[in-house]
Amino acid sequence: MAYDICNVCGKFFSKDGSISCPECREKDMVEFEKLRNLVKQNPGMMVFEASNITGIPVSTIMRFVKERRIYISNDSKDSGKIYFRDK
Repeated sequence: MAYDICNVCGKFFSKDGSISCPECREKDMVEFEKLRNLVKQNPGMMVFEASNITGIPVSTIMRFVKERRIYISNDSKDSGKIYFRDK
């Protein structure tokens, strides 16, 4: 059986084609939905505001950006605001 190392928590897990272990994927799914619901109810929410309200670490939100699941505006007027791809 082949194993891989989770890119999120660093634990070993049975290789299944994913970059993260099943536990981290489940946690990500829950946190992503929590973030999506908050931003849908409060469009233009800033990263730090969303982190404070949801308890989702800024590093996790930034990982979602890196994975292109969400994006953050960088124009001067809306800099730092969270947006989803399916706007």
